[in-house]
Amino acid sequence: MRTPDEPTIDALARIDDNGYRARSLCVVDHQPADITVTVKADGRFRATVRVFDQMSLSWHLVLRVDHLDYQRLPADPGQPDTLDAVRASVRELHATAVWIARTARHNGSRW
Repeated sequence: MRTPDEPTIDALARIDDNGYRARSLCVVDHQPADITVTVKADGRFRATVRVFDQMSLSWHLVLRVDHLDYQRLPADPGQPDTLDAVRASVRELHATAVWIARTARHNGSRW
């Protein structure tokens, strides 16, 4: 199975506290990555982008954001516009993570 270059969100999974979660595997700077967005019932959310390091065989956090960093997401996963809003947000998170990873690789270690 090949990991897609861009994140793909096909569905939103409801979670116990009246919110939902979206998750996608993709590639960030040539490395497998996992993007997870968890939205609460009031539209507050948190999102993470983790990249798999093939040398240490472990996941590393590249980006963590929440509703204070980005615009709130729609709270109702049943609305058609919600999936589109989550997809747009995930694309933006992916682009930010790619920028962070490439910048870190090109600049190298600071100490």
